Amino acid sequence: MTRLITVIPVFNGERFLESTLESVVSQTRRPDRVIIQDNCSTDGTHRIALMFEKEGFEWRLNDEHVSSTDNFNAALLFAEEADVLHLLTADDIIKPEFYERLLEPLGKIKGRALIYAAYEVIGEDEALVEGGDLVNPFPIVPGGQPMEIPQKKFIASQADLRTVCLPAVLMKTNRELLPVKFRTNFIQCADSVFYAELAAVSQKIIEVPAALCQYRRHANTTTSRNRNEPAAVIADEWQAMVTASALLEKSGCAAWLWKFRQRCLLAGTSRRMLQGVDRITPHFRDEVVQATREITGLGAWWLGNLAVALRDFLGQGRR
Repeated sequence: MTRLITVIPVFNGERFLESTLESVVSQTRRPDRVIIQDNCSTDGTHRIALMFEKEGFEWRLNDEHVSSTDNFNAALLFAEEADVLHLLTADDIIKPEFYERLLEPLGKIKGRALIYAAYEVIGEDEALVEGGDLVNPFPIVPGGQPMEIPQKKFIASQADLRTVCLPAVLMKTNRELLPVKFRTNFIQCADSVFYAELAAVSQKIIEVPAALCQYRRHANTTTSRNRNEPAAVIADEWQAMVTASALLEKSGCAAWLWKFRQRCLLAGTSRRMLQGVDRITPHFRDEVVQATREITGLGAWWLGNLAVALRDFLGQGRR
C-alpha cells in the first residue's frame, strides 16, 4: 500500500491551523502519517496541535527558529520515509477527496512524479475570492480527469510564474530524498523554481483540473507581506523566471525571443500587481514602474502593459 506522509510546516499558525487540520481529518483517504512541524511558535499552535493527537497527528518542535524556507526544506526530508509526500501549508484547506483523487493516478507510475490539482482562492472567512492579482492559472473543469503534462510545457508554466499551488501538489518520492529543494535566495518565488527543477528530474507530471484545494488569502501570507517591498518582489520574480527558463535549454534566436517575451510578461505581471492593491500611493506606483522598466526596457514594458489593458478591455466587453 502506498505510504502517504503529510507534513505541515507552521509558525504562529493558531488562527487557521485548526481548519487546515480538520480538512485532513475529513479525507476519504487519510495520510498514513501527519506531522505538524512547529518552527518555535509563540502562540497557541501547540495547543491546537494537541487537539489532534487523538487522530494520530504528531507535533514536532524545531530546536530553534529557522527561516520559513528552511522549515519547508526540513519537511522535504520526510521524502525518505514516504512513497508520496505532501507539504500542506498551515492556513490552507484540502477538500475531502483530495488524496483519493490524486493518489489513484500516481499508483500507475513507477518513477518520481508530481501531481497537482486546481484550486480556489478563499478569504479569511473561507468565502471564495475572485479577481485581483491572485488568480488560479489552471483550469477548473467539472469532474476534471487527470491528464499528463509534457515536462517542458510544465517548466515553461513555472517560468511564466503560473505557479502550482503548494498545498495542491503531491510528490511521488519512492522513499528517496529529492535531488532538489527550495532555494533560500528567493523571497517569494522559491516555489516556482522548486517545481520547475523537480519537474526536470521527474518521470511524469500530472494535472487534475478540479478544485480540490483552497488557498487562503490573508494579511500574513508571504505574498501579502511582500507587497510593502514591490521592487524586491519584481526583482525576485524576474530572477525566478530566468532560473526556471534556463531549464528549457533554449539557444540562439529562440532564446532571445523567449527572454523578450518574459520581459513583456513581467511588465504585465507588474501591472496586475498595481491592480491588486486597494490604495495605491504615487510612491508605490513609481517604485513598481521604475523597478519593472529597469529590467524590461521601455519597449517590452509598453507591450506588456498594452497586452493586459487589451485583455481587461475585451474581458469587460464579454460581461
